[in-house]
Amino acid sequence: MKRAEQLLKVIGNPTRREILQILSEKPHYISEIAKRLDVTQPAILKHLAILESVGVVESFTEESPLGASRKYYKICDSVNIEVAIRPRDFKVMDRLNIDCPAYIHLEEEMKRLTDEINNAIGITEKAVKAEELKAKAEALLSCLEYDSESWNCGNCRRIASLKKAVAEVIIQVSKGEIASGLSRLSSLINQLRP
Repeated sequence: MKRAEQLLKVIGNPTRREILQILSEKPHYISEIAKRLDVTQPAILKHLAILESVGVVESFTEESPLGASRKYYKICDSVNIEVAIRPRDFKVMDRLNIDCPAYIHLEEEMKRLTDEINNAIGITEKAVKAEELKAKAEALLSCLEYDSESWNCGNCRRIASLKKAVAEVIIQVSKGEIASGLSRLSSLINQLRP
């Protein structure tokens, strides 16, 4: 099932939509949500687990002035679903917008370099552009604002790692290291499989 279909199925549930409405105000912990919806905490926890599994919400723990730390839930700030309904056309698409200033700054350049690599005729030209792409990806990977708990940072890092690895494969092949380049490419493809 495509991710957009999963998202639509998940938010098709009225209780989950109410939870999302509450979380759109600010992060909440489970008992707050349960109290507002008059639903048991175990039921709310199940709904939150489903929402978290498709990347709609994320959790974090925060110290409480009243004692034990609490687990809060918030909406991921990077989920968009677009539905286009027209005569002879119906599309459901999801876009994951990474709301990271470093990524946004380099995104267009990385797209341009990727297009230039794809359109380059010779391997030498591809390798030159791959070196540039690798440098942009390394800039993202060395971001000083990286937060391992952040959905944005995690996705930014995954994209940067993948772009860097692909650039390295192109550079390896350009140096005549075809077997090791293809082996690395095969490894990358296996990592992308669900």
